[in-house]
Amino acid sequence: MTDSLRASHRSGGTFLPAVAVSCAAVLIAMDLFVINLAFEAISSDFPEAAPQTMSWVINAYAVVFAALLVPAGRLADKYGRRKLFRLGLSVFAVGALGAALSGDVFVLIAARGLQGMGAALFVPTGLALLLASSPVSRHTSMLAVWTAVGSVAAAGGPILGGALTQVNWRWIFLISLPVILVALATSVTLAETPKKETRVPDLAGSALLAVSVGTLVAGLSYVRDRGLTDPGLLALFAVSAIALAWFTRRCMTQPVPALDLSVFKDATFAWATFGIATYFVGFAILLLGGSLMLTRVWALDPLTAGLIFSLGPLTAGVTAVTMGRTDMSPRLLAAVGGLLLALAGLLWLVLLDTQTTSLPVFFAGMVVSGLGAGSGQVGFLAAGTSRLESSEFAAGTGIINTARQVGSALGVSILVAITGASVLVDDFSGAWLAVTIASLVATGTTVFMRPAHDPLSV
Repeated sequence: MTDSLRASHRSGGTFLPAVAVSCAAVLIAMDLFVINLAFEAISSDFPEAAPQTMSWVINAYAVVFAALLVPAGRLADKYGRRKLFRLGLSVFAVGALGAALSGDVFVLIAARGLQGMGAALFVPTGLALLLASSPVSRHTSMLAVWTAVGSVAAAGGPILGGALTQVNWRWIFLISLPVILVALATSVTLAETPKKETRVPDLAGSALLAVSVGTLVAGLSYVRDRGLTDPGLLALFAVSAIALAWFTRRCMTQPVPALDLSVFKDATFAWATFGIATYFVGFAILLLGGSLMLTRVWALDPLTAGLIFSLGPLTAGVTAVTMGRTDMSPRLLAAVGGLLLALAGLLWLVLLDTQTTSLPVFFAGMVVSGLGAGSGQVGFLAAGTSRLESSEFAAGTGIINTARQVGSALGVSILVAITGASVLVDDFSGAWLAVTIASLVATGTTVFMRPAHDPLSV
């Protein structure tokens, strides 16, 4: 089997390499929506766990992913991208199996952390491997396939997640195993990239970033219960600040830092990074809050909730492809995305109530947020990288993607701090207000962006 797959690669075939990388894209796109939809069902199986503890089922993945994403890309340069791609898939599989079999919430959280580690290993390598395994004349079509697969997986993720959760939430993790097996089997056709003589990145710095983000999100989730003056919370925030300062110092002094902070010398990049982080604070609140509104407040079954929820990612996928072909400036795309997400939060804040008769309002919010996600994510990423030198592109995109994960983790913690285990619509009003505020802050950052091709740039 392996010999025939390798023969396919030698003969110039691009189908099997595309399958391998597309399977990896499916894993990432589906995870975002599946875990949010299954969150209430998972929480019900661990009634002894506080909402703050349960938030780590999502945040363990995001924090580890954020801390390791950029260093993993550099490890791939040193040891080979295909090797890291396959290792990442294997680690993700172990995490998925551990999550599916977990009988203890802390085992589940640890397994989710493993999944985050695996994702960090294969995400930065997949697309580069696909392009290296296909002739230049096929690059555009390969990018189109990769984008389309991710969009379809994101749109289908809520429906599949809802259907699986209705049977048993553990299936949302088991379903990834056959996808991983296909990816591993076909990944032997990926062309291995040349290894570079480079030092191992500063993994101690990555650990400090994880500690800083982890203690911050942990502290935020308890603010409602304990108050900002609680000594335990103040200690967590102090640890977060110290770890962040230490991390920053290491990034400035280590020969191969965890993150190359020199790209922040460009103000547009700095504002775009802050903008996408705050955007994802609001986006994460809307995703998990919307899921809980459907499954906890309105008590809809997971499949029905998944069908409703799919409106958002379906709209986002179509919008992202469309916006990517327009002549709108990146900062305008980012601003439109932020304003639309704020509008979605405002709609839910003003018009949602305890009755399912307000479902049309929920539908409208999902569609509007999907339009915002499709334009906003493209805009912030394009604006942030538009003024970077080609040699800075890998570092810049890595930092922006790290900011997305950090923003998502902060958003989940803020939602938990606002709602706890509440089933009251009034308690969710604070969440929708937070979505609106975070989105408006993200929109405000676009005022300070000056992409290279923008006529206002100086």
